[in-house]
Amino acid sequence: MGQSLDGVVRSTFLRTIEFMPGELRRASLASWNESVFRYFFCRHLPGVDEGVQPFVECERIDLVVHRGEEKAFVEFKFYVHPQRFDPYTGVSSGFKGGPSPQNLHEFQRCVQQLHDRKSVPGLSKYIVLAYADPVVAGPPGKRYSDYYDDYRHSDENIALDVQESVGPFDILKDRIQAKLFTVRTPGEG
Repeated sequence: MGQSLDGVVRSTFLRTIEFMPGELRRASLASWNESVFRYFFCRHLPGVDEGVQPFVECERIDLVVHRGEEKAFVEFKFYVHPQRFDPYTGVSSGFKGGPSPQNLHEFQRCVQQLHDRKSVPGLSKYIVLAYADPVVAGPPGKRYSDYYDDYRHSDENIALDVQESVGPFDILKDRIQAKLFTVRTPGEG
C-alpha cells in the first residue's frame, strides 16, 4: 500500500493508455468500446496495487474500486467514429452516431450523475474519457476533439478537474486522446 487510491487510479489510467497502441495493432479500434476499455483498465489494476478490489457495474457505476477505507467511483466514456458495414460485402456504408451536441449532452449527464452520488469520507469520483478521430481532419463539429480537447464543464457547482491527459497519438488512421477527470464540488478536498 505505497500510494493513495488516487495514485492507483492515475497509474492504472496511464498504464492502460500506454498499453493501447500495441493492442490496437492487434485488434482495430472498431473492435473496442467502453466495456473493452474498462476491461483493460481492470486488467492493469492489480499490477499497480494487488490490494484493490474492483467491482464492475455496481449500482449503475461502471467501476467501483475499494482499498481499505478508500473508495473510487470510475465512469468510462469511450468515443470513436463507429462505421457501418454491409454484412455481405464488408464494404463501409458510412458512420453511425459520432460527435454531436447530443453526444456532449450524454457526457455532461454522466458528470452530473457522478457528482450527485452521495459523497462519503475516503471517496473519490473519476471519469475516464478516451476519444478517437480520423487522422484526416473532417469539418469542425464533426470531431470529438472539437468537443473534448479543451472541455470545461458548464455547471459552476461541479468541479471537473483534469488529472491526467495523454495524446494525441496516432494509430493507423485514428488519432486518440485520453483524459482522467476528478469530479467534485468546488471547495471539496
